[in-house]
Amino acid sequence: MEDFEIIFFEIDYPQKFVTLQHQHVLGTIMSLGIERDQLGDIVVDNRIQFTLTKQLESYIILELNKIKGATVKLNALPIKDMIQSVENWHSSETTVTGLRLDVVLKEMIRKSRSISKQLIEKKRVKVNHTIIDSADFQLDKGDLLSIQGYGRAMITDIGGKTKKDKVRISYKTLFK
Repeated sequence: MEDFEIIFFEIDYPQKFVTLQHQHVLGTIMSLGIERDQLGDIVVDNRIQFTLTKQLESYIILELNKIKGATVKLNALPIKDMIQSVENWHSSETTVTGLRLDVVLKEMIRKSRSISKQLIEKKRVKVNHTIIDSADFQLDKGDLLSIQGYGRAMITDIGGKTKKDKVRISYKTLFK
């Protein structure tokens, strides 16, 4: 664990008087000039926790003292005390005409095919952590889609064909 040089913090703040959200913490940290790749997960539950590269430890302790107008205190903790996020994936099944990205994406976000094409052309869709800008990209079982503004989806199974020559697919989504 020490090889990764990651420090883990919990934010202590007056919860009775202020409500902090992920965006408040991220915005404040970014406003300190810290690059996004230096910052790890920000977990917001009953407590707020985040990870950061070890080289920024003393800087963040000195500089991060207010978030959204509330005085905060940072406590360095061992990584084993990190809150594990709970993901609520929702499973769905549908039939599609083919395994093209735009066709499957249309079903997942429940919008028109033209909207799914726009998302792809604007480079707002990743497949397996790679930006895909081609609507005719062929998907496969196990592919993970990240759709900016919606969330994530994964193709869990590709079934047989229907009488009308459509493909049965199962997928799960982790949308907002």
